[in-house]
Amino acid sequence: MQNEQKKTKVSDYEWFRQIDAAVRKEKLYANPSLQRQDILQRFGLRRQHLNVILSRYAYGQSFPQYVNSMRLHEAERLMKDNPKLSISSVAQAVGLSMPNLRIQFKQRYGFSPSDFKEAINTKK
Repeated sequence: MQNEQKKTKVSDYEWFRQIDAAVRKEKLYANPSLQRQDILQRFGLRRQHLNVILSRYAYGQSFPQYVNSMRLHEAERLMKDNPKLSISSVAQAVGLSMPNLRIQFKQRYGFSPSDFKEAINTKK
């Protein structure tokens, strides 16, 4: 029984690594219409299996939380690396609408994207 559990965990981890690599390297998160079903079809997984994988290896996040976390991280990076890039361009680049970027960014970081950009530009 223990060996079976280890195989499952290793297998699930490998699934996560493959999914995570595709979402990051191919910037699948930048597609505003990316849905769980896209990942399920691409990797031939069942919904429940994907949920278990993300729960274990993506800090307990659901699929939307996992994708949005990547989007916000990338938005933060883009604003730091490209201070002249408009917030609307950042939102579009990461697959979010402007209002959605504002709401999620403020929920995650405690301030708006424009406040973040202002703080970055003040430090330079």
